[in-house]
Amino acid sequence: MKHHLSTLSVLHYVYGVFICLMGFALLSLVFVGTALNSPWLQAEMGEAPPLFVGTFLFTLGWILFILVEVQGVLNLISARMIDKRKGRTFTQVIAGLNCLNIPFGLALGIFTFVVLGDREVRAAYGLPE
Repeated sequence: MKHHLSTLSVLHYVYGVFICLMGFALLSLVFVGTALNSPWLQAEMGEAPPLFVGTFLFTLGWILFILVEVQGVLNLISARMIDKRKGRTFTQVIAGLNCLNIPFGLALGIFTFVVLGDREVRAAYGLPE
């Protein structure tokens, strides 16, 4: 079962990096929001879109970017804790959050719950069977 723990750790590292990289795509909302509020667009179109549209997209982009990056970093921390055989509860909480991301997060979350529920793994974490 220790082989499953090393596989689980690698999967959490890969998923964490993947999520962090995908978070940068959300910065496109920030750029669009900035462009909509720019004087250049008003000069080109003659009339600028309402100010709240650009501000909304700018704010939404930053909020989503921060949330996605936090989730990616938490997955990386979880992977490190799996390597050290510490923080089983933390890893289970992160697995629950991963289950909200269908399909890859759901698959990783379920695999995490299955592996961490095993008796050998509980013993590796120093927990009673």
